Amino acid sequence: MGKKQSTSNADKPDSELIIKLQRKTKINIVVAVICQIIAIAIIAGGVKGMIEAGFALLGVALFFAVLIEVFAFSLLRENKGFKKRIELERRLPVCTTVFADPLYKNKGCTYSMACEIYCRQVSKKEKDLSKEDKAMIWQYSFDDFAYLLMWIIENDLYQPGNDFDEDEAQEAIEYVSRIKNREELPTDYLESYEGYFMEDSVKKKARAFVIEYFKGSYEDEVREFAKEKLNAELYGFPFRWEDYDAFKVHIDEAYKKYQSKISDKA
Repeated sequence: MGKKQSTSNADKPDSELIIKLQRKTKINIVVAVICQIIAIAIIAGGVKGMIEAGFALLGVALFFAVLIEVFAFSLLRENKGFKKRIELERRLPVCTTVFADPLYKNKGCTYSMACEIYCRQVSKKEKDLSKEDKAMIWQYSFDDFAYLLMWIIENDLYQPGNDFDEDEAQEAIEYVSRIKNREELPTDYLESYEGYFMEDSVKKKARAFVIEYFKGSYEDEVREFAKEKLNAELYGFPFRWEDYDAFKVHIDEAYKKYQSKISDKA
């Protein structure tokens, strides 16, 4: 669902790695300074102890001071490596991922309405519904998009979204081909993809129209069609090919008007 766009290094924000390395660099500097102070204090204490207890105490103090200095030096040397890594990281090109928006998103939010209507129609309680009943309810629940999705597929306006890998894209193309040949239903597609259909799954030449139409008058037209032609309410009828064929003229007409509007503006 995403597409990559390159960003110039000047505008490139520091990555998490750079921030982490910068934090480690600061910590190392603080620890190295503390080590220096401790080493100086040890040496000073050793000199004072030498006066009182002889050179043996000074030797012990110098030994520990050297160990601390070596540790401090290793931290500063590590910082040089961090600096080189940060410089290299900042020179690398960056890609930002821009995710496509869902055109249609229905993870069951209309299922309860469809279930209520279906149960009334068949005079059943929800607890008595069979597997076949529930499959039909899912068809009902996609009433608000199924016709438009079929129109997109039938007019060769479908393309796999950018989030699909090569295998997923090929699988989707084969699936959509079966739907176009009317071997499977558009509602099956929506159920398979968990009620999602992304904007970038519509080819560019019709994407703006589909988005505008779906968010505009489409649902009202489906609702009116269902009432007048099917004697049904929205989320109260299954997808049938003869119904789609009767409704798609509305989408064709809306598309012609949209194209005419765009031509006039040009």
